[in-house]
Amino acid sequence: MRVLSLYVQRQFLELFLLCYIGFVGIFVVVDLVGRLSAFIDRGVGPVVILMFYLWSIPYFSVLILPMAMLLASLLCFGGLARFGELTAMKAAGASLYRLVVPVLSVSLLICVCAFFLTDWVMPGANRRRSAVERGRKPVFKKPILSQVVLRDIDGQILSVGRYIRAEKKGQQVTLDKYEGRKLLLKIRAEEIVWQGEGWELRDGEVRRFSDQGGESVRKFENLSADTITLGPEDLARESRPPDQMSYKEFTNFIKRKIRNGEQVTRDLVGLHLRLAFPFAGFVMVLFGIPLSSGTQRTGKPLLVGICLLVSFVYYGSIQAGRVMGWNGLLSPFWGAWAANLMFLIIGTGMLTRTHK
Repeated sequence: MRVLSLYVQRQFLELFLLCYIGFVGIFVVVDLVGRLSAFIDRGVGPVVILMFYLWSIPYFSVLILPMAMLLASLLCFGGLARFGELTAMKAAGASLYRLVVPVLSVSLLICVCAFFLTDWVMPGANRRRSAVERGRKPVFKKPILSQVVLRDIDGQILSVGRYIRAEKKGQQVTLDKYEGRKLLLKIRAEEIVWQGEGWELRDGEVRRFSDQGGESVRKFENLSADTITLGPEDLARESRPPDQMSYKEFTNFIKRKIRNGEQVTRDLVGLHLRLAFPFAGFVMVLFGIPLSSGTQRTGKPLLVGICLLVSFVYYGSIQAGRVMGWNGLLSPFWGAWAANLMFLIIGTGMLTRTHK
């Protein structure tokens, strides 16, 4: 039985690699056709275009994963059924479940690898891809950042004209504290320096504004800024879109927005999708195996059509769940996981009804 399990597992892996390469190639060609005129207008050379699509592969890999795994499962078990191998295996005492478990196991492993690809590789690749698209050289962890503006708790806004990462020191500093829209306090300082447990402001002045419109000014040489909860890592963090952040960075970004009282519903949906989407491949395999049992006489072109149809429904369900999560009709968690759960339930039900 172990030999049969390894045989089915190998068949699935070979077909998955073939489907993966094919779908990535298709996505690259389609994307290139859409961008080619823009590349030509900008005078972009073939080397730059090649680099752009090399950095695009991690993104495309995650995007096509459910389709590739679904088609691989359809071709694998559909082929076994069409050539009578599945019937022979059952006659030898191997139940369908015995053959399914190894495939589901390797599918789960692929999904785990896809999550780490999303978390470790894709953010950096997306950043490089964006830099190539803008015609700039990607620079990671600039030693000096300019015009850093961050919102802190209790209505505080910290502005630093020039921040030096290595020294944990900023220059041309302004700290404004608001109550609603009313400015209560403004601190200007030449420097802000990290002292290990907190910030210290140097050479500046404090302006306080009263309800009656009055103003008081106090100058200082050194002032402890103990109301600032932002740390050096917050000031050193460059502004990046979520697709260029790791899971941990995205989580910390959301926590910071929550502390600042900002709306994070859409960000939470995106965070849960970071975990839900890579594991869509496992759900698609579970859905595809019983679906392939009725395709003994179906040719490969029709199997590809079935795959595209099911994938269209799945991606539409993902988008519908995302929108419902954005608008509060579902919680962010269920907005991200609803499509996976729906296909998991349907696939499990179909598998239990399939002739063993």
